[in-house]
Amino acid sequence: MQLPTKIFLADLGHTYSVNESSLPVPLNIGYIKAYAMATHGKSVDISLFKHPEKFLSRIADERPEIIGFSNYGWSENLNIAIGRHVRKLLPDALIIAGGPNIDSEPARRMAYLNRHDYVDFLIIDGGEEPFSEMIEWQRHARGDHTQLPKNIVWRKGDEIHFTGERHLGKVIDNIDSPYLGGYLDEFLEAGMIPMFETNRGCPFKCTFCAWGAASKDMVRRFDLETALAEIDYVSSRSKARNWIVCDANFGILKRDVEIATAIRQAKDRTGWPDKCHIWLAKNATDRNLEIGEILGDMTVPVMAVQSLTEQVMANIKRDNISTDTYIEYQKKFHRMGSRTYSDLIVPLPGETLATHIDSLRKLCDFGVDIIQSHNMRLLAGAETNSTETRKNYDFKTRYRLIHGDAGIYNCPDGTKLHAFEYEESLRGTSTMKEDDLFYLRKLHFLIDIAWNTEVYKPLLKTAQIYGINPVDALQKLLQSCGEKEPDSGPETLSVTEFFTRFDHESQEEWFDSADEIETYFNDKNNFSRLINLDFEKLNIKHSLVLLQEFKPAFDAVIYEAIKSFNQIPDSILKAISDLNFATFPPIQEEAAMRKIEIPANLLELGEETVDGFTLLEDKKTLKLEEHKNRRELREIIGRTGKQTLSKIMNTQSFSLRDLQLTFKGSPGFSAVFRQVI
Repeated sequence: MQLPTKIFLADLGHTYSVNESSLPVPLNIGYIKAYAMATHGKSVDISLFKHPEKFLSRIADERPEIIGFSNYGWSENLNIAIGRHVRKLLPDALIIAGGPNIDSEPARRMAYLNRHDYVDFLIIDGGEEPFSEMIEWQRHARGDHTQLPKNIVWRKGDEIHFTGERHLGKVIDNIDSPYLGGYLDEFLEAGMIPMFETNRGCPFKCTFCAWGAASKDMVRRFDLETALAEIDYVSSRSKARNWIVCDANFGILKRDVEIATAIRQAKDRTGWPDKCHIWLAKNATDRNLEIGEILGDMTVPVMAVQSLTEQVMANIKRDNISTDTYIEYQKKFHRMGSRTYSDLIVPLPGETLATHIDSLRKLCDFGVDIIQSHNMRLLAGAETNSTETRKNYDFKTRYRLIHGDAGIYNCPDGTKLHAFEYEESLRGTSTMKEDDLFYLRKLHFLIDIAWNTEVYKPLLKTAQIYGINPVDALQKLLQSCGEKEPDSGPETLSVTEFFTRFDHESQEEWFDSADEIETYFNDKNNFSRLINLDFEKLNIKHSLVLLQEFKPAFDAVIYEAIKSFNQIPDSILKAISDLNFATFPPIQEEAAMRKIEIPANLLELGEETVDGFTLLEDKKTLKLEEHKNRRELREIIGRTGKQTLSKIMNTQSFSLRDLQLTFKGSPGFSAVFRQVI
């Protein structure tokens, strides 16, 4: 009797500095297994892996015939280190890689296979059918390249070969659920983050993104009843505090309302998850509002724009909704009690320093609660990564770490495998220079901590209703701390020193080539610093430094920056500042309970009342208390020498915003004062 073909599928993640609760369930290879099991049944024995060392331990003992690696930018070098080790151990094994981290240009595919010299074949686009067919090829036709299935890339000498693409249907009805098949139970039981995919693909053609490439710009749907059953299945087996819906445009289909309802019901029934991360459909509709209302505080509605400059939008083949519609949806989400979120990418082709700052100003004026600006990363498979686009817009790129993705992994034979990940990002174009980006790095940091994290949101919102754009106020702060002037006060000198350190580290994180960053971190001492978490994300690292060491100085300097506009009455600015500073004390303060006295009508200040507003002499007392999330996050910060804080926060739905104190005994406070905070 022939033994089943032993197959290992690896969606490996860096586990050195994170625990299971910060790792996503390997849904991708779960689908590969589900399809292969349905096709081949008992003739295959398939194991799934997320942990590198578990994979290494078992591969030495069980010696699989076929090995599949997922192909993503955040684990590419981990795959190389482990793949080369496996190739030495199993020289005759069939090793296949598949995933979105690949370009369409033959030269770039050759470069990929040169780096991943342990790989025999690369699967392009959806992997379920090609991988299953490769199992059959391995059994009956290995060595005969004329019998390879569609969607396969390989190299022969100096030539790249591709078997061509297969037809895709709009309905995915031939792939079983890996959840309902029980193939992902071990990962749910380990506490990993559940991921759901109810459709695949994206109908939009944004040049910086590769999300729609595998589905050829179609939205391909899984069965609705299966999606609902998966939600029910996972909710009965997982207490993960965070879920992720992997659809590119959740809300683009009418049925997404039903899916959102099922997620909300799971939360109401079991208490889990706390948060569900979704990417709403690019062009806002009433369906997005309905989904936002259903999920409530489980999610932050994302209405990304990437840029608000018309020529830039044309360059990246993207259309945004009208300004009036965007503002109206912001207001509707706010009336529902939701925070809103938007993204900008810099430097996009054609963007300038001035146009990007103008986009930041507009998003503040639109009322967006969280404005994240991202340095543009060149993604394999995206049009912006093509040789033509790089040349047309005079792209200049550099390299930096992907934070938290590094580690040492032990093999059974005593070998220690070292790996770290890095990215290639855009650091200059024909319209924006790197010096502009270093200035924006500081401005983006201030927006992140002062506006997004809400450390100074009350002050900035007060400035806004008196006609001062928050971005202008933050630029004024940077201007006042640009150089150490002889007559600068101690607070200004302190903040200047902070930004000197920040700017130094901002410049030091970049390397001119892949060889340079690899040489630097392959040095024993530098790699030791890396795995000991000396290289945390700069915004996270310096936000903590600010809140621990520089908070009083920043309080004073931002107060003076806003005061210098001479547009807010001194008494109002002072009262708002005192309240603002009290709500966000330094991290080290336990602040179980504190009181603050404010003018009795201060909370009535807003857009509708600002004209002629004066403070009453009467006072009222507000009570501030430390809530559960603040205590928990302070504990996490206290032990970050062992775990990557940025990873924990991204995957466990924590925010530095959780460090602010909450108000007790003030009914209606949040609703009334929302205009300011």
